[in-house]
Amino acid sequence: MKKPAVILLTAAILVSGAAVYAANTLDGDSLISKSYITNTFLPDVEKQVSQRIEEKTEDTYQSALTDLNQKHSTYLALAGGEQSYASSFTDLRFKKGDVVTLTAGSGGMLLAGSASLSYTGGAVVDVTAGQTVASGGSLSQRHRYLAGENTTASITITSDTAVLDVEGYYSTMLSTSVDYNALADALFEMGLFQGSGTAYGSGYDLEVPSTRIMGVVMFLRLIGEEQAALSSTAVNPFADTPAWCDRYVAYAFEKGYTNGVGENAAGQLLFAPDRQISANEYMTLILRALGYTDSGTAPDFTWDTAVSKSVSYGVLTSGEQAMLSQSSFLRAQVVYLSYFSLNASMKNGGVLLDRTVASSGLGRSEFERIMSGVKVPRL
Repeated sequence: MKKPAVILLTAAILVSGAAVYAANTLDGDSLISKSYITNTFLPDVEKQVSQRIEEKTEDTYQSALTDLNQKHSTYLALAGGEQSYASSFTDLRFKKGDVVTLTAGSGGMLLAGSASLSYTGGAVVDVTAGQTVASGGSLSQRHRYLAGENTTASITITSDTAVLDVEGYYSTMLSTSVDYNALADALFEMGLFQGSGTAYGSGYDLEVPSTRIMGVVMFLRLIGEEQAALSSTAVNPFADTPAWCDRYVAYAFEKGYTNGVGENAAGQLLFAPDRQISANEYMTLILRALGYTDSGTAPDFTWDTAVSKSVSYGVLTSGEQAMLSQSSFLRAQVVYLSYFSLNASMKNGGVLLDRTVASSGLGRSEFERIMSGVKVPRL
């Protein structure tokens, strides 16, 4: 816009100057030569015009910048912390008690877990349902929420973990709750945990229950024997397992890690792969890996006392036992037990990590490097 203005102003001055030049030439007494106008007068005028426009533009810019900075400072004060910006919906993982604050025009969509909504100012719109929502209610999964004008909306995570899509300006205030997400990240980096293929939240699916087959696969990875299972030629004795997990269950049965759930009317052995696994069932696998037995004439534990016996053996804390008794046993809890069991003492000496390293063939230093970066305290 600056260049056209310079041209117009210069043209106007040129016309005026030309008129003066013409008038004086007719009188035979030229006060201004053509070369002076071309080489001196016009360049100087253009320079002055450009300078004036620069000054006016700078004034306008500084005024707009000051206004934007004031608004930004207001948003920061309302949000209570430094803001981030997502140009399009971006999924992020959170834990219980985390608060995500959205400023006017920003949006959120809960993909997994649960969360509550509160706001001050105007309104929050459930774009999916086409209506405003009351402050203090719960978010509906896969509904897009938009903070209206002059509105500051806060989304508080109420489940152990959650996946939230955010768009626009937002800030976060993190809680001190158990960070299952960090534990999952560490296990993933160590190659001991994989996602379920879900397209959001790193595919972790920490918000859903774990099945018996998921538990066995996770367990075999944890003790470093997944590759041994996949290359196993053991016979699968179970009649109800899908083809993709055939090698896992055949190997686990041969090694005595799992016995199934009994027989059907036809006398076929069943595994119940899709049945939800319990904390006692998963801790049964962990205790077996640590060298404890639940069979014979003098067993160390039984499957239904695995959690309580784990406390006795120092594998679990009383706080972890309380957590397992008070909450649903989800993939988040499987991750928690798996991670902290790596440093659990074996019955005959050493820790489980020793077995994992020996079986997997991976370097211990790499495991320890990853674990040293995890700052999640035990319950």
